[in-house]
Amino acid sequence: MNKGIVITLGVVGVMIVSAIMAISYIVGVLNQEMAIRTTIEAKMRDNTSQYDNLWKKISQTAQVTDAQKEAIKEIVVGYANARSQGRDGAGSFVNALHEAIPNVDVSTFKNLQNIITGSRDSFTMRQTELLDLNREHEKLIRTIPSSIICSMFNRGPINVTIVTSSKTEHSFATGKDDDINVFQK
Repeated sequence: MNKGIVITLGVVGVMIVSAIMAISYIVGVLNQEMAIRTTIEAKMRDNTSQYDNLWKKISQTAQVTDAQKEAIKEIVVGYANARSQGRDGAGSFVNALHEAIPNVDVSTFKNLQNIITGSRDSFTMRQTELLDLNREHEKLIRTIPSSIICSMFNRGPINVTIVTSSKTEHSFATGKDDDINVFQK
């Protein structure tokens, strides 16, 4: 075999192997970017669902405590009315209240506190996961050589929405949070 043919075949072989490696790398980067993108999009939809669930649980549990309050009020007022119709003496209302006050079950309020704390902690954890995924995506589309590949295929940043409050935004805008009152007066 001619030396020129061997060199040509060697060069062509190296070029083919290099092309296969380059294509494999490009496909790998694009697949990695799409996997992160898909996960972020799913996590954002999940966050919407989690946030909706959080507020529904809090609202519905709070409605149970309102119903308990009304039931206790009806018992006390009904019993007091019945006692005041039967007696004419002073202090009969106080005696009626003393006798009629039921044991108030505060477990619903404790349950509400647990729901609020647990749901908010869970939602915060999901938002943190979303931020971590977004960080990984940003790193992939901003570092060389994957940034070149992503820009060639128009794979840009993802607009991630993080739910926060006006108070938090104001605190970060001003760099101050001087409100230390737990209970507003």
